[in-house]
Amino acid sequence: MLKNYFLKPLFIGSFLLTAFISEAQHDPYFTHFAFIQQAYNPAAAGVKANYICITGLAHYQYRGYTDYTETTGSDVLPAAKNQSNVAPETYNFNANTLLDIGGKGRNLVGVGVTFLDDKIGYMKTTSYKAAINYRLPIQGNFAFLSIGIEAGGTAFGYDNPRFTALDPNDKHIPNGGGSESNPNFGAGLFYQQKTLFNKLENFYVGASYNNLNAANYNFSVTMQDGGTRAVDMTFQRYLHLNTGADWQLANPNWKLEPAILVKYNPQFQMDLSMTALFSKMLRGGLAYRTKSDAISILLGYERGPLQVGYAYDVTLSKIRTVSDGTHEVFVKYCIPIVFPPTPGKTPKLTPRFMGRGAY
Repeated sequence: MLKNYFLKPLFIGSFLLTAFISEAQHDPYFTHFAFIQQAYNPAAAGVKANYICITGLAHYQYRGYTDYTETTGSDVLPAAKNQSNVAPETYNFNANTLLDIGGKGRNLVGVGVTFLDDKIGYMKTTSYKAAINYRLPIQGNFAFLSIGIEAGGTAFGYDNPRFTALDPNDKHIPNGGGSESNPNFGAGLFYQQKTLFNKLENFYVGASYNNLNAANYNFSVTMQDGGTRAVDMTFQRYLHLNTGADWQLANPNWKLEPAILVKYNPQFQMDLSMTALFSKMLRGGLAYRTKSDAISILLGYERGPLQVGYAYDVTLSKIRTVSDGTHEVFVKYCIPIVFPPTPGKTPKLTPRFMGRGAY
């Protein structure tokens, strides 16, 4: 009964929200969003008990993008030049494990750490955070609900800006870097069950709220005219909703892996992904990011504790005229934690009984 009342509203609500779309760039894009849920949901930290899982991801968006602002238009200066390497670059690192408190599988605690480095043009965001969650079993081992929180810090600012102003004394264009660091907090829920509608396996649905404290960043940078000006930026809170499952086909060698991610801040953006896993080893599929931003091709390989993925985003917006698309590489490896065997009890004689029977 608990499964029916709890699951159906979450399942239906998560899919209804995907009807909304967004035009703006939100948090960093992850084409492999279904495989790095810890990056945006602390309740998803901790994949396997007695394993430490380490994940690394590099996302190179709009490769080859060059800023042609200076060399176009009617007022081009003789010294004008194009600025390269201004496209977004994102690096994400996660490590997590699932602790079995008590060793009986009834009290599971997930813990993890996340490092994120995101650069767009000359603006850079660096975050580090720690996550912890507690899993509540539902109907024995059929399902669980995880409740998690995260805490850390985020540094934001200009990183060596190379703007070239038409007016060399422009007081509004930065000529030097600057940044500020602030605390960062988040919370999340994650629900997973073994089967759904007798069709889907390992069904999950998650919700998380990031940047809960909506930190304000206020720092000074040097402008083109040599003066100092203040930069004021407030981070917005982000709501993430995601769901997915495994769909075992009639052919036992094939399994489909549908997944959806919705982001809101306060506009909606949605990512759709459908991959197929062949013989529990080779992966391939497609993904789509709303508002005609990109269609992605995903390829992957997994064997034992190793999982590798590659994605190429075909840009659909006008940015494609100055970009060679987006590349993303994803690697995950789970290291088993081997505990030494518990030594057996060895009986010892007390001084009172030592020597008895020697006479």
